[in-house]
Amino acid sequence: MDDQSKNNSINKDSNGDKTKIVKTQKRENTNDKMGNINNEGSAPNNNETNTKVSHNQNTIPPAGNPHSDFEKNTHKKRPDSLLGETIKNRYEIESLIGHGGLCDVFLAKDKILESSGSDTPYVALKVLQKEYASQPETARMLIREAQQTQKLSHPNIIRVYDFGVDGDIYFLVMEYVDGETLESLIQRSRPDGLRYNAALSILNQTLDALSYAHSLGVVHADLKPANVILTSEGKVKLLDFGVSKTQQLKHDQYAAKRKSQDTDTLGYTPNYASLDILSGKEPKFSDDLFAFFCITFELLSCKHPYGRTPADEALKKGIRVRKPTNLPFSKWRLFANAFATGTVPQGLNCVDIKTRLNRNRWPLYSGIAATIALLAGLGMFYQQQQDTISKLNLALAEKDQTIELAEQLLNTLPEDTKALIDNKQGLHPVIEAGFLRLYKPHLLGEFESKIDDVLNSDVTTYPNYDQIESILQQAKVYYPDSHKIEVLALDIQSSKHSTLLSIARQINSHLEKSVYAQVEGEKSIYDLKSELHEIHQDYPFTPSSLASEVFGQHLNEALQLRDAAALVTLIKVGNTFFAESEEHQENLAFSNAMKDAVLEMKLYETAKESTNPLAFPSDAARLLYQEEFEGLHYRLKQARTTVNLDKLVKDIDAFAENFPPGFQDINDLRFQTADKYLQFSDILLNKRKSKSARRAMKKANELLKRVETEAEQS
Repeated sequence: MDDQSKNNSINKDSNGDKTKIVKTQKRENTNDKMGNINNEGSAPNNNETNTKVSHNQNTIPPAGNPHSDFEKNTHKKRPDSLLGETIKNRYEIESLIGHGGLCDVFLAKDKILESSGSDTPYVALKVLQKEYASQPETARMLIREAQQTQKLSHPNIIRVYDFGVDGDIYFLVMEYVDGETLESLIQRSRPDGLRYNAALSILNQTLDALSYAHSLGVVHADLKPANVILTSEGKVKLLDFGVSKTQQLKHDQYAAKRKSQDTDTLGYTPNYASLDILSGKEPKFSDDLFAFFCITFELLSCKHPYGRTPADEALKKGIRVRKPTNLPFSKWRLFANAFATGTVPQGLNCVDIKTRLNRNRWPLYSGIAATIALLAGLGMFYQQQQDTISKLNLALAEKDQTIELAEQLLNTLPEDTKALIDNKQGLHPVIEAGFLRLYKPHLLGEFESKIDDVLNSDVTTYPNYDQIESILQQAKVYYPDSHKIEVLALDIQSSKHSTLLSIARQINSHLEKSVYAQVEGEKSIYDLKSELHEIHQDYPFTPSSLASEVFGQHLNEALQLRDAAALVTLIKVGNTFFAESEEHQENLAFSNAMKDAVLEMKLYETAKESTNPLAFPSDAARLLYQEEFEGLHYRLKQARTTVNLDKLVKDIDAFAENFPPGFQDINDLRFQTADKYLQFSDILLNKRKSKSARRAMKKANELLKRVETEAEQS
């Protein structure tokens, strides 16, 4: 089972080590201390507007009596009615620790962790309030929060361990944290706010969490003091990714195409929203940074930059934001630009902001630089004196050597001439020219002898033309105008060219006849290619058009039949001879992946019934069934009725037989299908078709339960 499937059902074994829970100091203080923790959309404090804005709110009363039933449902059931209940036969609810507009958050004991002997068996259980459980929009939001947050594994982000449905109860299982929100910290810090150095650790950790989420393409979209927790150990935790959005950063070559996120509903807190968010644009990374600037301002001053007015209204009113006393002047420009425009520049990121907030050592650096410059100047003066002394000593040595060399020149032998010329030390150009002219026959004879040795060597099948050309180039250094050397060089080049053409014709002949394997008594195409490179390392061999056509036909046939053995042979041929051919590059790249995928699936099928079965090759399966996955996703996207979805569910079930239970891509399909049922349920409710809406809701719940069941089995 792959990583994502594991996340959908954490801690299924009895080991409690994976559960990240911070113990409370006193259980009696839970309700008081944790009132603002782990709650999405919780009841706001007096100093914060906690408005959730929705572009697609469903205000149609439920089916039945359109007035009495709706009015009955608007009276919220007391959240403490779940106290003492056990969800999914696992999570025993002990106390209410948060109550919001959509969800209640309870302190619950995980029975599995307790039975395993864990000393921290407590989790936070986030439960959708009963009156919203039948509304597809809110159920979708809870599912989306779980899916988004489970992608994030960072020490400064609240973990979501599990989510599911128990009857009509939709719930998330989250990390339980002992601490207070920044909203509470700001209230305690009135009226002056935190000092900059005291707030810097909080800001750095918040930026680390945002940077990590942004690196995965996730935008929080509702960052505010109530959604940032500071633990008793001083650790920052971000929560509430229920309205977050995902931006595509990279593409997985094995992954089937996914349906894009539903963007009909966007929740945010206006007081911390940028101008772009308030104008209805899609959330971006820069919008999180704008909210971060607002939080920073409040931490340092205990005041909202615009006096709790949304940015668009503040700019219209001409509200001018002044620097907080606790913020260093050198940092203010970064914030002033954002508050003056209501936006953060797209190029600015978390790393840049963190660097600027922590930059405070310029005086120290300046002093060090001045000291280094002084030491460098002293060292340079000393080195110049040493260089002068060395040059004088060298000049004296050269004079002595010149006298000694002149004495040796009188007794130079012909066989020693080349070594003497090559050395050049102390040899006057006129003397060098005289030696070359006097001993020309002898020196040319030495080069010809070296060429004969290479031509007569039996080490290789063909002469080493590169070595011969190197010898001729050496000869030209001494006698650049020699006619004899020029004629010899032309003969060698002609012989080399003829040999290369002959070998290239043999290779093309084999390729055109699709003779890719070794034939007894003949050289293989790889042997010939090796000889080609031995003669000329960079020879640009080009397959003929017929050879390219024949290869393309064989490669396409092997891909269609998923013939792993043929693909192995053809991939080697393609990588050796057709790697530079544009018409084959795409198929070659796909063939490499397809070959490995086919082999992995065959090994898995072979070992499945043995005593040592292999793990299911998920990536290989995704590649082999990529077209089928794309087809199912396309049908899901085009589905316009619940009848279409019913047929699709049957086809998904049949297709799922190719994979083990709990396979992530099948689960994704079922999740998205359930989401589409919820969308249709919403539409049908708006059309007053309550019976059809309930049927669609039932189908969605069945799919969600099936995904959860298969995840547990896997």
